[in-house]
Amino acid sequence: MTSYEETIMRTWDDEDQYVKLLEKLQTKHDEIFEKIVFAQREHKQDYAVAYVLVLTEIRTHMSRCRHMHMKMKWGDMYQSF
Repeated sequence: MTSYEETIMRTWDDEDQYVKLLEKLQTKHDEIFEKIVFAQREHKQDYAVAYVLVLTEIRTHMSRCRHMHMKMKWGDMYQSF
């Protein structure tokens, strides 16, 4: 393989890993969000607050993954705001 073909294959592998990671994080996000809703319905605010903290960490992780993916994909052209 030439270096160009290796680069394309690596990019596809990175894309697949990125998609799988975001799918996992979105699944965890949805599960935790559902737990928050049920905790609020049952008037268990302490549990809801704890789940919100976990949800915040998941959202932060998702944001970092998106940022790193865009930075890898676009390089110097990508600017974070």
